[in-house]
Amino acid sequence: MIVRILTAMFTFIKSVVKSIPELFSRKANTVDASAPTINIINKSTILKDADFQLMVEACKLQLAQHVAPMWLKGGWNVVVNQADNVGYPIVILDNPDHAGALGYHTESPNGKVWGRVFVRPVVEAKGTMLTGALSVSAVLSHEVIEAYCDPNVNLWADRNNGTMIAYEACDPVENDSYDMTTSKGAKVAVSNFVLPAWFDAQAAVDAKFDFMAKLTKPFSMSKGGYLVVMNTRTGKVTNIFGSVKGELMHGARQVPHPASRSARKSALKS
Repeated sequence: MIVRILTAMFTFIKSVVKSIPELFSRKANTVDASAPTINIINKSTILKDADFQLMVEACKLQLAQHVAPMWLKGGWNVVVNQADNVGYPIVILDNPDHAGALGYHTESPNGKVWGRVFVRPVVEAKGTMLTGALSVSAVLSHEVIEAYCDPNVNLWADRNNGTMIAYEACDPVENDSYDMTTSKGAKVAVSNFVLPAWFDAQAAVDAKFDFMAKLTKPFSMSKGGYLVVMNTRTGKVTNIFGSVKGELMHGARQVPHPASRSARKSALKS
């Protein structure tokens, strides 16, 4: 009897030990092949491929390790330099297609989700490719996150006061960034982002409202952030900024981009 017990224990321990290498060799954050795909395309002549690869890896890590778990959603696939019709294309270009734009994502009339990131405005504003809030990597992160959280650019949260706030996960904390460490040890700046509790007017007071824990209540913003607000009675959409400096940094004096949520809402209303 004792021999049988010892044999069974030995067999069990042997199977556990054998499975340890397999457990540690499994890739973390494996994404289902049927999940949506973000297709990041580099068409910039300014952005070097080495920097492009680093910022894509940083965005991919952030989406899998921080954004998806905090938003209680499944992971998405991230691919690079595929054809424009693959997944949700976010194209990095040298020059903006509208004055003052650093990046945006939107949806075409036929339901195609797409985005743009522009390198030259970042460089001309004394920004960088990979470091700090004013970086191409942080702008790319911003657009990847917002495409993930509200791909169709049509969600709003009710403030229970006659206004609604657009489901923009990075705008309220725009100009706040932190670093992701790539497989090569490089530190790459990515955008801060708000969490689901931020959109809940009745969220618990001890809830976490953004990843970097800068905000303390729903619908608040950092000094560099802004909100897209709609009056539910009139349908008018306006931007509200966290500070004058934040407004200037955002380029609020520029004409709104025709693909923006505000412009699309006004077009639908007219």
